[in-house]
Amino acid sequence: MKVPWKRVHSWKCLACGSCCKVYKPRLTFYEYLRLPKQFVEERRGRYYIRKINGRCPFQYGNLCAIQEKKPLSCKLFPFSIYERGEDDALFVYKDEEYYVYVDTFCKNLKLGKPSKEFINAIIEAIKIYRGEKTTPELITSRRALGTFFS
Repeated sequence: MKVPWKRVHSWKCLACGSCCKVYKPRLTFYEYLRLPKQFVEERRGRYYIRKINGRCPFQYGNLCAIQEKKPLSCKLFPFSIYERGEDDALFVYKDEEYYVYVDTFCKNLKLGKPSKEFINAIIEAIKIYRGEKTTPELITSRRALGTFFS
């Protein structure tokens, strides 16, 4: 279930790896072209990472092997950013309106009044969404295995 950001006090990635088992990341067409095809599936004109044995094929232990090349939807998780939504989800960044939701599946999410640290994480997510930033620092664990493919 997704809730508007204004209802979330805090969240921090624990690198538990649960999202890589449950979440099915949607790929942009460019991401689809970059990934090895045996790890991608198409449904109704949309592309997704194919789960193998119930998990992301790029997950080793609890870590992502393609940290620097992972899909946008993975970089943003547990955040979802839309151009329309509820008033509680409205976040204004650089005079642009975004509707930000947080997936409550994530174990370390705490509901309540948003903390300053959480607001900074939302700003980082929006920068990544807009293409202003490529490497998450606040919204993902920085533990990584390296590069799975070049």
